Amino acid sequence: MFTSTFLTPLFLLFVQQVDPAELQKAIQQDAASAPPGAAGTPAPPGAVAPTSSDASTPVALPSGNAQDAVRRPGSSLLNPALSVILDGTFGYYGKSPTDFARLRLPVAGDDPGLAGGGSPAREGFGIQEVEVAASAAIDPYLEGALFLTIPNLDGIEVEEGYLVTTALPANLQFKAGTFRSQVGRNNTQHLHLQNFTRRPLMTALLFGADGLRGPGAQVSVLLPLPWFATFYAEGFSLGAPDDLTLVATFGGGPRATPRNLTTTAVLEQYWDLGENTSLLLGLNFATGKIFDCTAASAVGATCDPAAMAAPRTYLHGGDLYFKWKPANVAQTYASLQWTTEFFTRTITGGGPTEGAGYTEPVLQFARRWYLGARFDVTGLPSGQNLPRRYGYAGSLTFAPSEFSRFRLYAQELTGPGVPSSTVGFLQAEYSMGAHGAHPF
Repeated sequence: MFTSTFLTPLFLLFVQQVDPAELQKAIQQDAASAPPGAAGTPAPPGAVAPTSSDASTPVALPSGNAQDAVRRPGSSLLNPALSVILDGTFGYYGKSPTDFARLRLPVAGDDPGLAGGGSPAREGFGIQEVEVAASAAIDPYLEGALFLTIPNLDGIEVEEGYLVTTALPANLQFKAGTFRSQVGRNNTQHLHLQNFTRRPLMTALLFGADGLRGPGAQVSVLLPLPWFATFYAEGFSLGAPDDLTLVATFGGGPRATPRNLTTTAVLEQYWDLGENTSLLLGLNFATGKIFDCTAASAVGATCDPAAMAAPRTYLHGGDLYFKWKPANVAQTYASLQWTTEFFTRTITGGGPTEGAGYTEPVLQFARRWYLGARFDVTGLPSGQNLPRRYGYAGSLTFAPSEFSRFRLYAQELTGPGVPSSTVGFLQAEYSMGAHGAHPF
């Protein structure tokens, strides 16, 4: 039986054919005149809504399509989160990219390239990177993500593309595809998460120009400890480095046995030090083979060219991330995040132990302003593949919103026997669309 609650709007819609504003007004009037507690009627002001703990009042789930969305986590499959992020730069390199490589001051794959990808230009405009991302829940058991990038307008790359499980028992999670390794903190981050225009010096020297990423699989487990701790184990099949003048830390050997894969182990531990402060500590290990005998001979090691028996490398290191951010922004917009990483690399067959690292504090001193500083050091201890080099960088970032940033960046690079080199950039970044959340 139809009541006046339903009759009035139906009559107006199908008989009188009034405009939507009058229809909405009629619905509100009928809802206000209905007795309290009627289905679909809002409670009067001051009333307490029933909760699931009220045994006498059942709580109904949404009906129709809304209820289906609650029951089917994979309903976003046909409507994934899509986003586009663009980073543009205008800047100056004190030396050409060729000089940077010769002096062991390498340029990472997503560092700014000026006047087009692959150009030896030392000053000018450039599109540092374009990223197109898509992510969605596939079904109640899997989630998927794809990140396509065009660094310096130099061809499209699949930076990451993977699936990850969501419903394994015993706090386990499985990830497979091509993705960034969990080793280190900076290595896991996309360009738009960086607080500086260029990556740390150690990235290209130890992890490769594009970082430690590639086709592989990852298993992680949340450990049953009083604090938040996660253990990761990974395996990768890595290819040749882009810059053959540098020693490739990982990626060599035939694929006949699992011993020729690059494997990693990471333990991440997180603590809440207080309401406003937190600390994340990562302990990292990775091992693999140098790519080929040419790279092996560069460190004085021997290998059999017929068998591609390149020497094995071992990477050890740690990363520390401290964050202070008051919860109540009504009192202050100030915050501080401080990242420090240090890694050593050992190459078997006669290679020395070499190390590199950086530390970077970033202070938010106003609602939209951030000031950062970074100190880089390579060759600690030093070797013929990691000579002693220093980097001093500063950045000033203005963020009008969560979707745009403007940054001034300057860096001085120096070291024993290396002429001082200055780098400076003005960077602009914007984001369009819904972008999936990144790890803490």
